[in-house]
Amino acid sequence: MSDKKSIVFLGVDVDLFKTCFFQKEEQLSSSKTVSFGREREEEQWDSFELIILDDESATASADLSETLQKPSVRSVVFQDTELDSSLLSTLRQFYDSGGLVIFFGIYGEFSDPTTLSQQFDFPEAWKFSAYTDHEYEMTNTAVDYIGYGVKEQQYAKCNLLKVPIQDRWMVAKPLPLHQYIEEHAGGLEGEAPDEEWKSAAKTAKAGYANYCDGLYEQCPLAVHMNKKGGRLAYLGFVNGDGKIPYIVRRLVTNKKYY
Repeated sequence: MSDKKSIVFLGVDVDLFKTCFFQKEEQLSSSKTVSFGREREEEQWDSFELIILDDESATASADLSETLQKPSVRSVVFQDTELDSSLLSTLRQFYDSGGLVIFFGIYGEFSDPTTLSQQFDFPEAWKFSAYTDHEYEMTNTAVDYIGYGVKEQQYAKCNLLKVPIQDRWMVAKPLPLHQYIEEHAGGLEGEAPDEEWKSAAKTAKAGYANYCDGLYEQCPLAVHMNKKGGRLAYLGFVNGDGKIPYIVRRLVTNKKYY
């Protein structure tokens, strides 16, 4: 699958997707298939074939099936979990045969993660957990796939999931212990700690492990892999802050970033 470059957008707001994840505005023609690319100081991104399908079309299922027969197609991005049975069946077949299916979860519908995990027959359900902002860090599983050029993401608001450990590709980053203690006990500003500060610091230190455990379950990027190498990914990013464009681009194109 690594040599495949096409991306299929099925029922997703393409303009919204591009606004969020491509800093330079791209011009889309009225034709069904267009190519696009983007230049940055750090790198030259190749052009990729972008195939746009309307999931409300009467021929949507046939169009998708025909598109997925092309050897260049390796990724499908979609938005709606309420797809008709024929579209869902086609996506499942693509996923089951080793394809990458990506759900663009920018709107954060609470039921969507669970619906996805049921539709794709996961052994453990995905669940929506929060809509908030954190700093984030990539897990080793994600770095192995995307590359070590991006390991952290600045504060960004995301739709977050609670998923099994093996499906976590990005998690909320905890404060270092000394900062966590200062958040709860206050800064000393060069003064010796009094008994009240010591008590508050002790309480904070005792709760630090639970705090870290809780953040480790705040996941804005989840990817489940099946036995054939197929993947279903959930993107919980609601904008294109920081390194998010790199992360998304590497995921959908299967190119590592160093």
